[in-house]
Amino acid sequence: VFAIPFSIRTLETGKYAVPFTWTTQTIGSVIQDAGLKFVGLGNSLQEYPSTIQTMYFVWDRKGISVADGEKDTATRSIVKGPIRARTKDGLEMQVSVSFQWRFQPEGIIPLNSILGHELYQDEFVRFARSGVVEACSLFPAQFYFTNRTAITEKMKEVLRDNFIRPQKSLSASIVGMQLREVDLPDLFDDEIANTQEQMQELEIANAERAQEIIAKERELLVASETMKKIIQIAQGTAEKIRLENQAQVKQLLILQERQAEANTALLQRFENSSAPFARLFELMELRAVDGHNADKLLMAM
Repeated sequence: VFAIPFSIRTLETGKYAVPFTWTTQTIGSVIQDAGLKFVGLGNSLQEYPSTIQTMYFVWDRKGISVADGEKDTATRSIVKGPIRARTKDGLEMQVSVSFQWRFQPEGIIPLNSILGHELYQDEFVRFARSGVVEACSLFPAQFYFTNRTAITEKMKEVLRDNFIRPQKSLSASIVGMQLREVDLPDLFDDEIANTQEQMQELEIANAERAQEIIAKERELLVASETMKKIIQIAQGTAEKIRLENQAQVKQLLILQERQAEANTALLQRFENSSAPFARLFELMELRAVDGHNADKLLMAM
């Protein structure tokens, strides 16, 4: 009766457990289901979190939910200071990151045999620091202002490699990664701010230039259409003048031909006359008298 209550342990939801036998100092298989477990008198369960855990490397804990007074250190979030690293171009900086990780059941027993029940947290912190420092060294300083997404993905990739090491039987999955803050030297920050200001001015200038180009293109299009209209009007006017001149020339030619025919007829009529010019003047006088209007004083010859 005394032994049975002390031989039963409770495994809460959200945890894995490894039974530990104190007499032989050995561990059993990983238990994944919550509930009451019979472990034997004096034996215990060494618990590991089965849910997603978060590790923080930050300056300030505001907004971070951490149960500092919680006795179960296995499920408490790990919070450390920012990580000191260097960029690809050698600038020293401090990086604030957080990431989410989760135990894989197959990696718990090897981890327990190497690091025990609680020491794994310090090793995980070391793995995380080395991964972040390695990832930071792959990018120049300016990338931390222009392409944080790529840096975050690379950090996540490096951390996955650090936390999954089959050769050392380490298996913990990295679920998420956040690059929170980057603290670079003040002079560099000032230069970056100046560069950003210059880039904004350049963008404004490019936008103004594009607007001017559109306006000039519109003016060019209007001028081109106006020129086409003027050319069409000029061509129409030239064609009108050509046709009028052609008609006038044609009429003059006809008139001259008729005049020449009339002159020829007159010359033929007076060819055998002894005084052809006197005869011509007589006919002109007769023609003038016949065609004269009595209401007019002058006579057209």
